[in-house]
Amino acid sequence: MKTKYSIIRPCFNEYGNLKLLLPQLFKIFKNENFEFIVVDDNSDDETVFKLKKIFKNEKKIRYILRKKNRSLGLSIKEGILSSNGNVLIVMDTDFNHRPADLNKMLNTYKKRKYDMICGSRFLKGGSSTSLFRYVSSYLFNVFINLITRGSITDNLSGFFIIEKKIIIKNLKKIFYGYGDFYIRLLFFVQKKNITIKEIPVRYDERKYGVSKSKLFSMLLSYSLETIKVVIKN
Repeated sequence: MKTKYSIIRPCFNEYGNLKLLLPQLFKIFKNENFEFIVVDDNSDDETVFKLKKIFKNEKKIRYILRKKNRSLGLSIKEGILSSNGNVLIVMDTDFNHRPADLNKMLNTYKKRKYDMICGSRFLKGGSSTSLFRYVSSYLFNVFINLITRGSITDNLSGFFIIEKKIIIKNLKKIFYGYGDFYIRLLFFVQKKNITIKEIPVRYDERKYGVSKSKLFSMLLSYSLETIKVVIKN
């Protein structure tokens, strides 16, 4: 089967970032068969309306406007369900995940040695936006791997490439909530007989807007979700 990439971009009030990011991604995928799926969680900044005006001639972009139950995980699930590609790519829309790192991940995936490529801040060459965030996230990853018996160095990045067929049957079990979807995703895929490659990535500061993440409340809720997924499965 010829590869078609579905690049899923969940967003909430990220118009300023997406208008800069999408042209960069078009350059990366210019020689590929691809589609961009922008899943807007009913943004206050009219993300979809404004992007449609700027990119009115771009047929490679599709838009989904979710009007109920804001959720990063559910937004990604909806993007996957509507995707036409056989390979999924998920990354943040705020420039935390750099296009340059996506290019490295894509080049690694195209060699066809691995079923999944994951971005990691904790490999040599990777970095976070601050020393405090780096250390706290690193320690939390140690906790996650102890609980799940996993071996991925960055269970929180949410930056990945994967064959759709690997996860399509488990979407409801994985994609809900916020960034904890990625903990569940990695838990399930590590139980399968698939090959995973981590690539070092550097986190950048967002260009526009403010982060929706509150570190300590996030770590508490993610801890509970980590324990739940192990107990239930």
